[in-house]
Amino acid sequence: MSEPTKIRATVKGSEGEVRVLMPHPMESGQRRDPKGQILPANYITSVTLSLNGRPVIEGALGTAVSANPLFAFQLQGVKAGDKVAIAWLDNKGQKGGAETVFSTG
Repeated sequence: MSEPTKIRATVKGSEGEVRVLMPHPMESGQRRDPKGQILPANYITSVTLSLNGRPVIEGALGTAVSANPLFAFQLQGVKAGDKVAIAWLDNKGQKGGAETVFSTG
């Protein structure tokens, strides 16, 4: 992927919000290009959100998710300075991810 995954984490009190933009084509394998050729499937299959190195959310994605998905997660019991990371894997074996620390918002 040409663009990096973008992540932002803010905390108010003990509640945190994580917003993640994952640049990815998310092709279902059912669309055709202008010449009529089927575009090969290329989509994110799994996502893991970790807090201070411990996975807290794991999810599976499929072909129904739009290109460049944007996700928001709400977490309890976080504080400014806690480290949050996102990692994803697609059906072609490509990986992506990013990390940041919670800041007060």
